[in-house]
Amino acid sequence: MIRMLVKYKDRTIKEFSLDRIDTLSIGRNPNHHLVIDNFAVSGNHAVILKEGNRFILKDTNSKNGTFLNGLTVQQAILKNGDLITIGKHTLVFLDHGRSRPRPEQGGLKTSGLPGDPGPDHTMFMDTEVYRRMLAESGDIPEIPKAPAYVAFLAGGNGRFDLAKSMVTIGSSHRCDIVIGGFFSFLAGDPAAAISKTPQHHYISGVSGWIKPKVNGQTVRGPVRLKDMDIIKIGVVVLQYASEGPISP
Repeated sequence: MIRMLVKYKDRTIKEFSLDRIDTLSIGRNPNHHLVIDNFAVSGNHAVILKEGNRFILKDTNSKNGTFLNGLTVQQAILKNGDLITIGKHTLVFLDHGRSRPRPEQGGLKTSGLPGDPGPDHTMFMDTEVYRRMLAESGDIPEIPKAPAYVAFLAGGNGRFDLAKSMVTIGSSHRCDIVIGGFFSFLAGDPAAAISKTPQHHYISGVSGWIKPKVNGQTVRGPVRLKDMDIIKIGVVVLQYASEGPISP
């Protein structure tokens, strides 16, 4: 059974069986399947469509955006465990689990606020302010993060997580990542270092004749790494992967 749970804070207040629904419309207008009466929700906010064996989430030009796993989206294919945030409500998409009774038809009506101008009027909020408001109130669920890492394309196997404040790359075993090969003695000890800040990772050359390159460009001073950048130091070739949500 494919289900959609509607949660407010930590409480499930509604459940939809998507096996029996081709379209699930969401917004403040009372004619939607899921009605969320909240100033930050647009009259026509989003829709979930069944296309073959897939379910597609589409934002219908809402003013404050539709969030999937903490990121704004215009359109996305839903996967098991995905978290959709609209206003202060969280929708949990589940494509497995034990069967449950078919939920009653009709929309969800949350309590209105005094002075509500109606579903055709939406309070516009700056996206960052809106996200911060929801995060501070605990209404955006915490999205688990996968650590940034470098994966070996040559000169090694597997990957190295960039959890430390500084990861060194060089010719000796004192370094976190060791450069091998016949000319490894030309590399410094270390030859390069990847440093971690609260937001980003930077690579810089340190010592030795072999200089690090990022996407073919020689690096001396600190250079900010971007997702999927290619790092080459001697025979070692690495690909950088930035921190991101853990896939279910």
